[in-house]
Amino acid sequence: MRLAHWLHTLGARGRRLALYAAGELPLEAEARLAPAIAACPGCRREVQAYRQALAALRATSRVNLTAEEAAAFLPEVNHRIDRGQTRASRPARPSLREVVSDHPRLSLASAFTAVLLVIGLTLSQLSMWGLSGTTGVNGVEVVSVEVDENASVMVFQAPGSSLKVIWIFDDTST
Repeated sequence: MRLAHWLHTLGARGRRLALYAAGELPLEAEARLAPAIAACPGCRREVQAYRQALAALRATSRVNLTAEEAAAFLPEVNHRIDRGQTRASRPARPSLREVVSDHPRLSLASAFTAVLLVIGLTLSQLSMWGLSGTTGVNGVEVVSVEVDENASVMVFQAPGSSLKVIWIFDDTST
């Protein structure tokens, strides 16, 4: 949809286009709207689509109900509305974004997976550049990595040194 046509549909213009197509606008409103429709190909297509839909609706036969069916129709509809049920209703399924962002465990698992992915990609890049073992560019060697449900522990050491640095990532969200 072109931007100009989209801007034309703002401010109830789409409703006015439907009324224009049905011939139900007051004459002064129809006169104001006609030049805009003539200038906008999108509006002309929309009016044509409304006219085709109206023609299809007018060409269908009317439903003939008996007096008993007509009298029972509205109360049955009201009864279903009051019960909150319809035959064609299905429970709304949440989108993937709602499932992940509204469930803390899935959000935590996603974040943890992203961290592991970044660590894995970083380590693979270091080995690709010919660096020995897990020694990084700054000369720090990863001695061990342990992952648990509640915490992760990483031990770092400078090569040739007995000094070790231990990082503990504690999961305090549960």
